[in-house]
Amino acid sequence: MIRSHDEAMLELASLRAIDALEADEAAIIDAHLAQCDECRAEFARSRAAGTALAFAAASPAPAALRDRVLGSAVKIRRITPWYAKTGTKTSAAIAAAVLVAVGSWLALHQPQRQWAATCASVQCGTVVAHGGVLRLDATLPSLPAGKVYQAWIIHPKSSPIPEPTFTVSQAGQGSVSMQATPAPGDVVAVTVEPSGGSQAPTTKPVLVATLN
Repeated sequence: MIRSHDEAMLELASLRAIDALEADEAAIIDAHLAQCDECRAEFARSRAAGTALAFAAASPAPAALRDRVLGSAVKIRRITPWYAKTGTKTSAAIAAAVLVAVGSWLALHQPQRQWAATCASVQCGTVVAHGGVLRLDATLPSLPAGKVYQAWIIHPKSSPIPEPTFTVSQAGQGSVSMQATPAPGDVVAVTVEPSGGSQAPTTKPVLVATLN
């Protein structure tokens, strides 16, 4: 049976555009779309929004398109679908997926920030902040067996926070990523530690980068 047009059908059209319906629900809205101009327009808008989110990482979107995508995402998250009363979890799953996609889009399009890392006053690497991650790329001497480099984040007037350990290649190239958002005055440091790392530095830093 083809349902008559109502607000619930508009939402079904949005969900159909991102392939988020069960087979029986998809069949209902497909039949309805064949005779409803308003729902076809909603389907087209939601399909465009979903496509923009999917390819956001590959190509920065214009401001107007970004606003339309985010507006569509909020609309899908806000409406309670007619079939939610049957106990299906589709609505919650779609809301979560849209929020993750929007969050990823925003994180990927934050501008990068970069600082120099120095070893004995000579630049030996860089620290780059992007999307809530600090990445250190450095050139350092190889270490003997049983030793590793360990990164630390030091907030002003605070104890060093232990971050992952890393090693370097034969050419001395090494890198490490840290989940952190930089604040003025933070310091990224590297020390030499036993394999497995330490909870507090046991040597003086061999590399320092001040995040101003």
